[in-house]
Amino acid sequence: MSKKTRRERNSSSAPSSEPALASSDLIRFAPAALLALLGFAYLIVYFQSPIPVFQGEPADRLTVLFTILGNFPLVLGPWADLLIDPVPFFTQRTPVFVLAAMIMLVATLVGRCLLSRIGLTGLLSRLETLVFAAALGLATVSLWTFVIGFVGLLHYPALIVLPLLGLAGWGGWDWYRERTPRSETEAAREPSPWIWIAAAAPIVLCTLLGGMMPPYEYDVLEYHLRLPTEWLTTGRIAVESYNAYSGLPMGAEMLALLPMTIWPSDQAWFYGALVGKTLISFYAPLTALAAYCAARRIAGSYAGQIAAIVVVGTPWIVLVAVYGLVDGVWAFYTVATIFAAIVWFQAQRSDDPAATIALPRLALLAGLMAGMATACKYPALPLLVMPLAVWIAVEGRRLNLKSAIAFTIGVTLLFAPWLIKNVVYTGNPVYPLAGSIFPDSIRTPEQVAQWRAAHAVPTDADGHSVTSALLINAIKKVAFASDWTNVALFPLAVTAIVLLGLAIWQPQRLPEEKEDRSIRDAIAWRLLLYAVTYFAIWWLFTHRYDRFLIPLAPVVALLAGYAAARISAAGWRAVCSSLAAVGLAICFLWINWRNSFLAPTFYFTDYQLLKEANAGPDPGLLAELVPADHKAIVEGKADVFYMQTPIDYHTCFDASPLVGLVGKSAAERKELLHARKVSHIYVSWSEIARFRSPGNYGFAEFVTPDFFAELVAQGVIRPAELPANPDENQPQQPWGEFYEVVP
Repeated sequence: MSKKTRRERNSSSAPSSEPALASSDLIRFAPAALLALLGFAYLIVYFQSPIPVFQGEPADRLTVLFTILGNFPLVLGPWADLLIDPVPFFTQRTPVFVLAAMIMLVATLVGRCLLSRIGLTGLLSRLETLVFAAALGLATVSLWTFVIGFVGLLHYPALIVLPLLGLAGWGGWDWYRERTPRSETEAAREPSPWIWIAAAAPIVLCTLLGGMMPPYEYDVLEYHLRLPTEWLTTGRIAVESYNAYSGLPMGAEMLALLPMTIWPSDQAWFYGALVGKTLISFYAPLTALAAYCAARRIAGSYAGQIAAIVVVGTPWIVLVAVYGLVDGVWAFYTVATIFAAIVWFQAQRSDDPAATIALPRLALLAGLMAGMATACKYPALPLLVMPLAVWIAVEGRRLNLKSAIAFTIGVTLLFAPWLIKNVVYTGNPVYPLAGSIFPDSIRTPEQVAQWRAAHAVPTDADGHSVTSALLINAIKKVAFASDWTNVALFPLAVTAIVLLGLAIWQPQRLPEEKEDRSIRDAIAWRLLLYAVTYFAIWWLFTHRYDRFLIPLAPVVALLAGYAAARISAAGWRAVCSSLAAVGLAICFLWINWRNSFLAPTFYFTDYQLLKEANAGPDPGLLAELVPADHKAIVEGKADVFYMQTPIDYHTCFDASPLVGLVGKSAAERKELLHARKVSHIYVSWSEIARFRSPGNYGFAEFVTPDFFAELVAQGVIRPAELPANPDENQPQQPWGEFYEVVP
């Protein structure tokens, strides 16, 4: 009997193997198909969710998206205008960007110097060293600027700049001297994800362009940038009795104060603020880079790519970067803290003696990152420092005393100076918090109660703060209801939870891998526990402010990266990449919507025009009215960054500068105003009405139209005659009312 040829044997066996192959393919593609189904279902829910107001009417996201796509060619108009006449744009923005880039470079070299002194560069890759150098360097620049300002020497900028330049030179030498073949080999072995970099570049570019625009967000105008301008004038960082926010830790704002001290013109307050705002926008791509490095530590390069793209495609992060709010800085230092803790955890599980010896130093680095987060926002203390302190202290079910002490030292170095400042000026280390616990030399008990009520846990109509309905609404907001979430974040986070559950309870259902995944799963479990803890603290103990969730986004992005790289089923990565790409595309459309916060029409607009549009006519009118040796009282309006005329103002949590007039005679009121050299009073009734609206913070009760009518009737003040507008085609329409103090 003759033997069959190979072709005959294959032909005869093919029919019997077809069902097995089809069944095998179906099983291999099942995870990707389920993930695609989950992502599609989520997108349906997301796009059907309403946006509160769109062109005056409620609308769902899908309607808005089609409107954006239909009008998107209009968005490209400003870019075309730039090509026609690029000179004004470059002559105005270039000095701002260059100074911001120089500060960034110096800060990174300073951080590199400190990393070498701590002795951690040998444990980190070249890219990881760059991330931590930038993080540590910017924190050092902030701390040193604060120290010089706290002792009252801001008028001597050389005291800030020269020591930093010295450390930067030292760091540059360290960088050159410590180059190793390992880092070069590592970089060559891992190609750069150029496709993702190119896809993310438009959003990063829009973020930086938006960061260079003059400020227009209320909190930024009220204290983030207003207080540095006041400290620049006085030469000293202090707690101001008329602005309760001056007691908050303001580590990120030091990045605006520094360029204010060195900008060479009488417009240093304005251009220094722009440089600081640009530096704030740098934190958005830095956060993505930190997420990339951290996720790569967990689950490899692909995990890092997905995590970084999810961060870049999160409109929330772009929002705060463009506004100049410090929540993005807090978010960066949160993920940097988590990143350092991951390296610490891996070193603890490592058999390398060098890694074991470095555990306290890695914990110190994590503490420094967490300390800078708390130096930006008080909520970072319960939301970041406390959970991480517990993790580091008891990891492995034993007391890691040296690491816990090192972590505490790191936090204290960067956070304690802000507490000391508050003790010196108010007696309360966490002013304006805990006014009923610590002595308060500035505020009345009523003002303390007002602050506490404004920042209390919200309640429903029945007065309950913890109900299932409120919890479900909060989860919806995190999952899809917020306008600024990334559409890839929730599906991939849910996927990470499912994969972690399988890894613990049903490991046989996951594909077998050549490498041990136990450490990766252990890190992911801790990240999930931290995310749940963060959300629980936010919901149970804070006033549930949406922006406080922003630091959680890059942490959840690490879980998204883990989910994308955890299994290698057929088609899995294609689905994960598609989800990330959809999130990136929607983010780009959302932030370039003409009615969105970025308003790309203004990317290339003249600074003076933007300044006048953001400020309104009132600052200019006040500057013309008030004589050189006098000042004005500003009532109601607290977002006074653009009012560089000498003024007395207050936030709604502080005493009004008019309170001394209550219960006085006309003569006494005149004498008091003349003694204070007050020539004019400005009042914004619209702002006062907003503060007194239901659910808002409230406002001084005596400030009413009747009170001002009484002052007018007594001859203390009179309506001011406003300067004539030289442009008859655009008559000035003041936003508030102006009164002149009667001589």
